[in-house]
Amino acid sequence: MKPSDQMGDGIVMTNMVGKIRITRRIVLGAFGAFAITAAVAAGSCYYSVDKKENKNVKKEVVIEAGSEIRIEDFFSDCPIDAKFLTDISGIDTDVPAIYKLTVFYENAFKEDVTLKIEDHKGPEGRPVPRTVYTTWKMPDAKECVENLYDISGIAKVEYKDGTPAFRSEGSYEVPVVITDMYGNNTVIDVPFKVINDRTAPVIEGVRDFEYDADDGEINLLEGITVTDDHDKDPVIRVNDSMVNYRQAGEYEITYLAMDKAGNISTVKSKIIVSIDDEEDYSDDEDDYYYDGSDPYELAAGIMNSLWRSNDVETARAIFDWVHSNVYYQSVSYYQSYEEAAYRGFSRRNGDCYVSYACAKMLLDYAGIPNQMVERYPVYTNGHFWNLVKLNGEWYHCDATIFLDHPDMYFMCTDDEIDDYHHSFDGSLYPERAGGSSEYLPEPTVTPAPAEVPEITPAPAEPTVTPAPEVTPAEQPETEPSFTPEGSVAPIAESEPAESSEAVNGNESDINGTVTEPSAQSSESMISEHQE
Repeated sequence: MKPSDQMGDGIVMTNMVGKIRITRRIVLGAFGAFAITAAVAAGSCYYSVDKKENKNVKKEVVIEAGSEIRIEDFFSDCPIDAKFLTDISGIDTDVPAIYKLTVFYENAFKEDVTLKIEDHKGPEGRPVPRTVYTTWKMPDAKECVENLYDISGIAKVEYKDGTPAFRSEGSYEVPVVITDMYGNNTVIDVPFKVINDRTAPVIEGVRDFEYDADDGEINLLEGITVTDDHDKDPVIRVNDSMVNYRQAGEYEITYLAMDKAGNISTVKSKIIVSIDDEEDYSDDEDDYYYDGSDPYELAAGIMNSLWRSNDVETARAIFDWVHSNVYYQSVSYYQSYEEAAYRGFSRRNGDCYVSYACAKMLLDYAGIPNQMVERYPVYTNGHFWNLVKLNGEWYHCDATIFLDHPDMYFMCTDDEIDDYHHSFDGSLYPERAGGSSEYLPEPTVTPAPAEVPEITPAPAEPTVTPAPEVTPAEQPETEPSFTPEGSVAPIAESEPAESSEAVNGNESDINGTVTEPSAQSSESMISEHQE
């Protein structure tokens, strides 16, 4: 072989080896490039999927108080395997608050989200149509709606434009605003039918009577009728309190009729009493109307028709009965509580103390706490009325009729009964509903001291020489406590708006209500002697 050939072969061999090496590098380089490209593509794909999933998750969700917490609400398109990692079983959705939760989805992803529970819904309720007279004091707004409900509770019920005052009859829509504890409100239009009645009832059939003491009872209402242009059932009463049926003489009796509007008419007649044996029956006036009979027995009989479903309605029926059946008559002599009640139950007349006594005895029979309130200061005439505990609070109630206020006072606060008839020393009575500037604090009960058992001294023990103190070995520091994963507590809880008063849904309790007037009274009953 020629040297040149040998060199050529070497060159050829060298070139072949170089080509192989270059080819190997190209292949390796291509594979490396492919691996890098694949990794980049995979990372890009993961980033793209993760970014897509992040957009699918709602970082903050707001639900209405009382609603259900649903995993679907935290996703635009909820994955099949989506779930809460946080235990939500302890969350009370009735209470507005903010919670941090963690959701899990797509078998790999978890995300922290925020749940806000808020109350933006107004209360619910229904109107109660009312029929009123222009002469009436308008009902409280609470009496104009029913079936009230709100998840946070009712804060107040009030007329939107203030208490209405009607001067002419007709049909009206009166807006009533119901507000919940978070300030949400609902306006309910209540239908009002207004009647302008200024005509008093007409009494017919009145005549003079002759009475013989031996004839027994006499019916002074026999043949008497009363009619009214608006009220189908006006009330008729006869006042014979000035008649002494045990002493001969001529006496005046008065018939009184009253309609729902408070219009009153009276007609007078006379009765001649004859005593055959001319025996003088005149004695102390107390004995005239009170013969020692049991007033509690009369109260029990009256209560048979006054029981209602709860204390408030029973008390209302009691005061309505006294207001309608015991007309005013001045009493110039001392009466005990039992004597005053007996007079009201049997004679159906008397002064404000008689009305108080009748109401108290009926309330006592019904088991409703009550006490007497006395006018203070007294410049001319005294006055008495009842303080009654209903729905856990004390309210003023007064069955007495006044010339300027023919309606009944029932469940009134201090502000609602604040007139010259009812001035009193608030410091003598327990705190009243609606707030009291002065009141008598509830008595503090001092617990009786516990009996200390006598201790028998133990026999003396022998003296023991104390052992030397031993320094305790150092104990490892206690690890700090931690809250296990999965628990949840509200970050913040919404506070309800402050309110001057609060009302339970569907509750029946009503403050400051003056009921529709029922018939009762006489000319003397509405005289200025009645305060």
